[in-house]
Amino acid sequence: MSVTLLMVVLGLLLIFTLALTLSLGLLKDISSKTEATAEDYLPELARTQQDALKVEKLGTYLDAAYRVQNAAEERHYRLLSQVIIHSFMLDQDTYLMSEANNIMFDIREMLSVRQLQRELQKQVQAQLNTVDYTDLSYFVGFFSAISVQSIQQQSMQNTLERLQTRMTPDGYESLHYNINFISDLNVQLDWLVADTHQRIENLSSYLSSDAALKARLITRDIAEDALKISNYFLILIALLIFFSAIILFSFQRLILRPVQLLVNGLRAIEGQGEQPITLQPLCFKELDTIRLSIEDYSSLAYRLQKANQELERLSQIDGLTGLANRRCLDQMLDVEVGRSLRYHHPLAVLMIDIDYFKRLNDSYGHQLGDECLQEMARIFQTFTQRPGELAARFGGEEFILIFPEITVEEALRIAESLHAECRKIALLPDKSVSISVSIGIACFQAGVTDSAERLLKHADQALYQAKSTGRNCTRIYG
Repeated sequence: MSVTLLMVVLGLLLIFTLALTLSLGLLKDISSKTEATAEDYLPELARTQQDALKVEKLGTYLDAAYRVQNAAEERHYRLLSQVIIHSFMLDQDTYLMSEANNIMFDIREMLSVRQLQRELQKQVQAQLNTVDYTDLSYFVGFFSAISVQSIQQQSMQNTLERLQTRMTPDGYESLHYNINFISDLNVQLDWLVADTHQRIENLSSYLSSDAALKARLITRDIAEDALKISNYFLILIALLIFFSAIILFSFQRLILRPVQLLVNGLRAIEGQGEQPITLQPLCFKELDTIRLSIEDYSSLAYRLQKANQELERLSQIDGLTGLANRRCLDQMLDVEVGRSLRYHHPLAVLMIDIDYFKRLNDSYGHQLGDECLQEMARIFQTFTQRPGELAARFGGEEFILIFPEITVEEALRIAESLHAECRKIALLPDKSVSISVSIGIACFQAGVTDSAERLLKHADQALYQAKSTGRNCTRIYG
């Protein structure tokens, strides 16, 4: 009997040893696959993240090239954009390369049109200088100082009417043609810049979708491998239960319980939270190998989750200031307008522009201008801490603040506090440069300002009034 029992025990031990030996080969294969997955997919996700950052920079360079006042700075931003776009040429993605080429073509076209506008402006100045009238000196200075972006048909109407009374019909007709030509080119440039921004936004969405697809593929592979391991361990657990029922109760405590913990850890990978799963070391080398493989899978899933979250976050923020970008602003404003329409809650939008920001950049350099924008962003974030409130960079030196459930009086008090905080900003080491802002306020009104587009338009009109009345003040639309 003792011999039979010994043979049974030896047979069970042999079966158990064989099962563990087979598991080592499977676990080594899983470990190798984990490393291969990390080597194949993580660099691609990192590259996609870098491409997303490049696309954000490309949009910034496009705005800068559109707003600068001289050809040298335009060439500088064109070269910066060209460097980024040439980096996309090394990619194997044909859509990415095609869109990058289209964006570069749009930038070159924009600069070409801007150069044509400057030449037309010089012709206007030359025409005014050749006219033998002393009372045109004001207009000569006016067209010498104004930027080509500011030459618009509506804003120039009064000036043209005054010129018409001081010039001959032939001279005025030629001058009027050149000014209208510059104005028409400004309209074309606005359309071109808007179309290029749409290309950049589509490219950013494409990169985000590509990263999300890769993350889903990795999750699918992990789920398939986890299912195989789970099935295998279910069989191994059955053997351990049978073996422990025959041999010793202690064997059940040393083998079955650790294996059950490993299976639970494996199944918990899908629902793990902010930290990867960590299991206690096991006394058996084979089981500890299983634990290490599960922790490797858990760590990989955690890194992929964080990478995906980071990509989503980068697609919603402005790279320089850390505030929400235009895409996030449009989404949030649509949501808050919908809430105001549904529940009849008040809603206030503040459009803020830094006074004489171009003069600051021209006098002290763009690095100081960037520091100014970052300081402004820090202040705006302190004013938008409640749920639903948002601080976003609208473009250049313009910012948007959204305040749900805020009345006009409360919005005015916030604006005054913003003026006070902005006046405290002192740039340069000697604190010699101060800042002021102009603020336009638009509030939700059913039937009048009941869409995101109208709110932004009315806030912009109020901001224009604030700037027209001397800056460093607040105006309310309506």
